Amino acid sequence: MINFSKRRLGIWGGIAIAVIISLTLVAAPNSNKLMAGSTYGKEPNGYGAWYEYMSATGTDIQRWQKPFTDFIDYQKDHNLDHHVTYLKIVPPQRPDLAIISNQQDEWVAQGNTLVILGQAQTATAAPFKTNQSYRNFIIAIATSRRNEDSSNNILEDKYGAIIWRNKVEQGEVIYAVTPYIAANAYQDVEDNFEFLAQLVSNNSSLFVDEYIHGYKDLETKIKEKEGTLKAYSMKTPWYPISIQLIILMLVAIAFSWRRFGQPIIPQVSKLDNSQAYITALASILEKAGSTDFIVETIAKDEQIKLQQYLGLGKNLLDENTLVNAWQQQTGKSPDDLQEILQITKIEHSISEAELVNWIQKWQKINNNY
Repeated sequence: MINFSKRRLGIWGGIAIAVIISLTLVAAPNSNKLMAGSTYGKEPNGYGAWYEYMSATGTDIQRWQKPFTDFIDYQKDHNLDHHVTYLKIVPPQRPDLAIISNQQDEWVAQGNTLVILGQAQTATAAPFKTNQSYRNFIIAIATSRRNEDSSNNILEDKYGAIIWRNKVEQGEVIYAVTPYIAANAYQDVEDNFEFLAQLVSNNSSLFVDEYIHGYKDLETKIKEKEGTLKAYSMKTPWYPISIQLIILMLVAIAFSWRRFGQPIIPQVSKLDNSQAYITALASILEKAGSTDFIVETIAKDEQIKLQQYLGLGKNLLDENTLVNAWQQQTGKSPDDLQEILQITKIEHSISEAELVNWIQKWQKINNNY
């Protein structure tokens, strides 16, 4: 049976916990950052309520769970000769998803519409929360970001454009600085929902990109080799948990091998107070050639120790008060204490032998407590 010392167990336990916490933070699934703007999202930053709103109006709206390249092929295979609208609601943590590829640019040029909510722009002096007028709508906007360089603006104020469009041959790209125009947080603001509905209704079919939010259909998962048990486990809490278990097993094996051995406790020699005093004083006396300062310093220190033992505090008391208190509490003759107190009154320097003898008497008195 392995016998672990508490100290070793505590150290290794602390290391194991630190490793587990670090792995959990690094390896734990991080899909929540992509959920902002998803039509599957029920949180305030999701678009679940707007999707239901659009479905209730009879709009041909579909969730797309494949890469955009597959969408082009889908449009051809299903003979969608009419122009369609493709909506991307970009999570704030992934502004790179708003970048238009050459393939998307060519697709738009054919007469289609690409709507990007969450196009990153710099913050301006605009108030964070404003109400913007557009035709008969009052739209709530929560961002101070504006595009100050656009020309074909749909929604703007004096600080710049909030929503604007760029024509690309037969089609167009519509941009918005905020991804939250019709998020669940605004489901009580009907104008926001209807405004976005009109913004994306230029064509008869509307597709919402859910692939950028991490949603993929089975075909795509298999194609990207995500349909395996291994790939699934890496996206669930079981992946970091399994790593943590492996780390704990390695720590336990290290204990069983006793690779580090027992801790070596340094040997500390017992200090002889008298010898220490003698050694220190000898060095000082040799250099200074005087004992007056030493006697005065040590006398004060030893007297304070004695006073603390007697419960008289740290402030130096006069000789009579100290002697009387010592005699009352110990029942001993005051002569021994008076003798060592008198040394400080001697005007001439005392010899080294006398000094050592005096120190030992002080220690004898104080060591009795």
